Amino acid sequence: MKVSEYMSTTTEIATPDTTLSQIAKQLATNNISCVVIVEDRKPVGIITKTDITRAYEGEVPSNTIADAFMTSTELICVRTDTQTDDIADLIQKKFVHHLVVVDEKGVFAGVASSWDVAREVSLDAKAFPYNRELWTKPKTVEVSTDKAPMMQ
Repeated sequence: MKVSEYMSTTTEIATPDTTLSQIAKQLATNNISCVVIVEDRKPVGIITKTDITRAYEGEVPSNTIADAFMTSTELICVRTDTQTDDIADLIQKKFVHHLVVVDEKGVFAGVASSWDVAREVSLDAKAFPYNRELWTKPKTVEVSTDKAPMMQ
């Protein structure tokens, strides 16, 4: 399945000159885990709840702008036609929870999170035509030798 079929498209965005305190407010107000930093409709970075926590712990001033703090050198973007298996591989190999999704022109389209992938894989497994346990575990049947009491 393509990431465009299950990615989050209602993701919050901010510009590179947005302050960390404004981004923290976006995260808390919208109960989300990342804000994508966009410039001219193209993603240039991402700030996550973990980044905000590290900024707080490192006593980074809350008026620091996103551009000075965001994850940008290793921003991982995928296209809208990327398959779920490839998304899962990237999340696992890069140790990230969010992948920025772009269209064929590099314009921001949404975010695919590890939760999105887990939900999609779970739904896919439920739709699979058989239960995997039937093929991997030997089936045991308990037989009782006690006679059931007779009804009168």
